[in-house]
Amino acid sequence: MNRGVRSLIFTSMGHFSNDGNFLLFPVLITYYSLIPGISLILLGAVAIIYNALSGLLSTPIGHLADRTDRDGLLLAAGIAINGSSVGVFAIPFLNHSLAIPAIIGGSVLLGLGQSFYHPIGATIITESFDKKTATKMLGINGSFGSLGRALLPTVIVAVMILAGDTDGLLLIMLYLFIFSIVIYAGLKNFKRNSNKPKKEKREANTVNRSIVKKYSKFLYILTLVIFVRSMFLTGTITFVPTFLTNVYHSRTEAVAIVTISFVTAIFGQPYFGSLTSKFGGRKIISFTTIISGVAFASFIYFASNLIVSATSFAVFAFVTYSGFPVLLGYVNQVVPREISTTSNGLVWGVGQTLGGALGIAVLDGFKVFVSLGDSLTLMLIFALAAIVLLPLIPRNDRLPKSDTPSTESQ
Repeated sequence: MNRGVRSLIFTSMGHFSNDGNFLLFPVLITYYSLIPGISLILLGAVAIIYNALSGLLSTPIGHLADRTDRDGLLLAAGIAINGSSVGVFAIPFLNHSLAIPAIIGGSVLLGLGQSFYHPIGATIITESFDKKTATKMLGINGSFGSLGRALLPTVIVAVMILAGDTDGLLLIMLYLFIFSIVIYAGLKNFKRNSNKPKKEKREANTVNRSIVKKYSKFLYILTLVIFVRSMFLTGTITFVPTFLTNVYHSRTEAVAIVTISFVTAIFGQPYFGSLTSKFGGRKIISFTTIISGVAFASFIYFASNLIVSATSFAVFAFVTYSGFPVLLGYVNQVVPREISTTSNGLVWGVGQTLGGALGIAVLDGFKVFVSLGDSLTLMLIFALAAIVLLPLIPRNDRLPKSDTPSTESQ
């Protein structure tokens, strides 16, 4: 099996399991909120923990990966930690008195586990293919993440119904542990710098820091735009299952709408990956940001109309969950490979994930004063702010001159 195919197969397994587990807590919110003494505001605060930790740790994890060249081991470790979080999240169903510490502990492990995949998975793909092909491969890889998001909420609910709340979650934990082992076996020999002597690697680390500084303006501006955009996206999606459950008075129906909507992103990821390769990340980021705001506004406004609301949310999911190939594809169109994982960690960790954590905190604050539906509507402020900030992303002629693609970054 050649290097590219092997990398795509095993990173896709990682993306499937990692992103499927990302929606674990939003699904569990609908269960935990029924436990005496557990409020929706408390659960929103806990959701902030794992998003914040994931965002804060993604850049250091990316830097560690750049320094150690142990991508396969680190990626597998992240999936295993995700599995551990599921086991801890099962504890409240065994003992309600331990619910709060268990939910917080599970959130900490989930945040740590979620910090590994995106910066490392993107780097493995970009190291295995040339720049133009890599962006398309990121889209294909990303579609497996979308498949995980689409399937796992339904699978989690179904397994918890069939096996019981606790045993169901323990089965999900077991599956993540198995995937972790398989992924490590498939990627344990992957190396970026296998032929470089240790002295050259140390010198490369010094050079990498200077390269990061050179591209810092581009990275910081892009991270700011994605940060504000993610405040809107992640802040809203965390409570959409609960919102739909309240509207339609059915957890099964709510999860079905979310699942069907996320199916669209399975096709959206490779589609937007190809568009990013063809037109450049700047244009596609702008397009998806604008459409996501319009689609979510329609979803909220027509919430009582099942067909219109579900269709609007499907459009929202289609453009929103294209982030992996669009954001990281764009970063890797611009920055040199020597700093790819560090750059991925900054844009994805701080921009996408930490921005999302703040978005959850803001929405949680809104819920103190207004209903959940009104809180979700107010989050459109950040969608508008992200759209206003889009022109700040540097055009091709304002990017660093060396290693800058001729048209792909426009």
